[in-house]
Amino acid sequence: MKRTSLSAFVIALALSFSSYAQAQAIERVISLNFDSSASAAEALEELFQDSDMRGNKATLYAADFGVMSGASHVIVADHDNYAARATADKRRRESHGWAKYLLATQDAEFVSADLAIVVEDFGKPRHEAGYVIVFLMQVKDVNAYRAALKDLNTAQRNPGVLRLVELRSGSTAVTHAVLVGADDFAAANEYIDELFASDAFATFKANVSDIRSVVAIEMYRRVGAYGY
Repeated sequence: MKRTSLSAFVIALALSFSSYAQAQAIERVISLNFDSSASAAEALEELFQDSDMRGNKATLYAADFGVMSGASHVIVADHDNYAARATADKRRRESHGWAKYLLATQDAEFVSADLAIVVEDFGKPRHEAGYVIVFLMQVKDVNAYRAALKDLNTAQRNPGVLRLVELRSGSTAVTHAVLVGADDFAAANEYIDELFASDAFATFKANVSDIRSVVAIEMYRRVGAYGY
């Protein structure tokens, strides 16, 4: 595969964006190809040691199963608000750590960048989960889906993380995603096994069958979380 260097502009998008808009968290999802998880993590660790990175937050994930983009890794970054993003972005771009990061990742390949708005968050913060399963969907009635998901969480609980996000960019075939996160691969998939076999999930499916369709299921392993 032909590899292209990541520009400062692309990395800036990856690590600087608002985390709240109209009281809703925002995620910037950057798909990349790195030579290894170790090299990607090392570059981020060095970057976040710089004091000018204060206010930036990012989680690095390694793709495990079903990733449609074909990227080897994903960086999910967030900030508290638009103003905080602008301030942190300026500090980062002017820092020595940023220059070192760009040098360390010059052989990485950019795949895509997408924006997600957090609609519901029933569990712990996403970055705390060691493994995340992502259900990419097209939802026709988000309010009805939110209500059904809330009832499902009440009946079946969650393995640690249960988050509904709205995709604001990318293919219109995907409008929303549900993130299910647990400590590790086994815990996440054992929860899904139990969930799919439950009466609560059967009720949930019946309630949302006319308003949502699952486009794809992706699985990611957390490599590291920085700045939280």
